[in-house]
Amino acid sequence: MAGVALYASFPPVGWWWLSIPALALYFSRVDQARAPRAAAVTVAFGMSMWLPLLDWIPLSVGSRPPWFALALVQTLFLLAWVIPVRWVQAWPWARGPLAQATVYALSWSGVEVARSRWPWSGFPWGSVALPQVDSPLGHLAPYGGTPVVACGVVFIAVLVRRMFTHRDAATRDERWFSRPLLAAVALACYVTPAVIALPNQAQEGFLRVGVVQGGIALPGAQAYRREGEVTGNNARATMQLARERQVSSHPIDLALWGEGSVDRDPLAFPGVAERVNEASEAVGAPILMGYTNLNERDRVKNWLAVWEPGVGVDENARYSKHVPVPFGEFIPFREFISSFATEVAQSSRDMEAGSEPPLMTVTARDGKAVPLAVGICFEAAYPTVIGQGVTLGGQMIVTPSNNYHFRSSGESAQQGQLLRMRAMEYSRSAIQASTTGHSYVIRPDGTVLSATGTEQSATLIADVPLRSSMTLTARAGDRLPMAVMAAAAAIGLVGLAGAWRLHSQRRRHPARAHSASSGQNVTHD
Repeated sequence: MAGVALYASFPPVGWWWLSIPALALYFSRVDQARAPRAAAVTVAFGMSMWLPLLDWIPLSVGSRPPWFALALVQTLFLLAWVIPVRWVQAWPWARGPLAQATVYALSWSGVEVARSRWPWSGFPWGSVALPQVDSPLGHLAPYGGTPVVACGVVFIAVLVRRMFTHRDAATRDERWFSRPLLAAVALACYVTPAVIALPNQAQEGFLRVGVVQGGIALPGAQAYRREGEVTGNNARATMQLARERQVSSHPIDLALWGEGSVDRDPLAFPGVAERVNEASEAVGAPILMGYTNLNERDRVKNWLAVWEPGVGVDENARYSKHVPVPFGEFIPFREFISSFATEVAQSSRDMEAGSEPPLMTVTARDGKAVPLAVGICFEAAYPTVIGQGVTLGGQMIVTPSNNYHFRSSGESAQQGQLLRMRAMEYSRSAIQASTTGHSYVIRPDGTVLSATGTEQSATLIADVPLRSSMTLTARAGDRLPMAVMAAAAAIGLVGLAGAWRLHSQRRRHPARAHSASSGQNVTHD
């Protein structure tokens, strides 16, 4: 039940207020259990959360085993968390509610940082911080990002769990006011961040943007085999945008197309280049577009480039994807995986990571150069990419995406939630331009200004505020996540010492060791 409730706090359900009760319920099942039971409960919790959250994986890879494998790997990280924190409670100082909440919060957040980086490029999906884009705790994002927000969620969840502990011999010495006090502390921790202002005001003026979602006929792989079809969809949608009164009377500065919105390399296919240029000239603005090609090592490169009307692409001002997706854009253990992942097995080439800075510059109609922090699709999940673009001077975040693989599943909405968190962390407007939806225009405070549906052709027009100030999250960069991960590792070592302490006590005093391992706060199940 707890795992399903935590899943429901994410899109497409989006009941964000369930995240804290879900964690509190899970903690109530493991914070007193012996290690084997805690492990079993954690596996049930993890799989019941991850499997429905990632139900779009089979749509992408064409089979179910990778879906189960990814859910299991993420659940193993939970196992790496639960056993050490149980052992920490062997120490008397760790059994009080505030101490337990601190230990749980730091260690949980540290494990989230770790799984966001390993194995391969990691998997930042499913952080308990993400639903808080709609809660007061989201206001902490500019002051430490997802690690700090996740700490807040878990800290409060432990206090809520302790508020509802049944009284028994282990808790009979509690003062009468201790539970009301816990409730007051939990409530204060939850609502106080709401007073933190998340500004939306422009600091560097506005950029008038047209977001073009051209649409892709399904199955998408066949559409991409037909030269010019996907490009033509986006070109037609852009020309329709140019005829809209909002644009003809107040022209845009930039048109944003999705990842893979140009189905052939425009530098190598003149017909495709002509369609892009027609669209750019029709709207009277540059187009930030996405396409792929093969490099000299026969590896796929996933590019973003700016097409200037009548001029074309500056090859020296492009960005190629830094973080290819394991099992989607490159295949670890290819021979083994290809034996059961049908669509992935058909991919004959791996994508090569780029090295260009995640910063692109466009020229507005008034001649002003506007730097953009950029990422491609899943890179919205990686602060290391988006944050670098912001610290290099990006005044807005842009993440073109291609979501046709996932159809009308919750994937693109989950990706939009990730981008909302990036907007809040860096106090930047953010835009997700998708080929098939959802596309989003997001304010610097994380609220959604406008959005499209899925599996449709659509356009959005917005005057986007540009900002240049640096949040604490931007200035701290990688240092804060690494510090949280180091704290989690230290807690793990303390847990190992606690396990050794319990083992020694059991050998000398079996009854006393059982009492010590049970802690002071919870009853046995």
